[in-house]
Amino acid sequence: MREDVIIRLDEKPDYYIFLRENPLWHRELTFHPEEFEEFLASYKYKRHLRIVDKLENLSLMMSLAKELMWTQKHSYKKEMN
Repeated sequence: MREDVIIRLDEKPDYYIFLRENPLWHRELTFHPEEFEEFLASYKYKRHLRIVDKLENLSLMMSLAKELMWTQKHSYKKEMN
C-alpha cells in the first residue's frame, strides 16, 4: 500500500478496523490508491456517519424526547386526579 494512503489511514484507528471487516477495500487501496474517497464514502455509509444518518438519529432522539414528555405529562395528570 502506498505511503500516502497509509498516512491517511493513520488519521483514524477505526479505518484499520473497517479494513479488517472489509478486506476487499485493502486490496482496492493497494492497487488503486486513487479510490480513497470511495473508501471514505463506504466507511461513512456503513458506520452511519453521513449527515443524513446524523439527521435521522437527531430526529429519532427528538421523537423519543417528545414521547417521554407526553408520557410524563399524562402520568402526572392521572396522579392529580
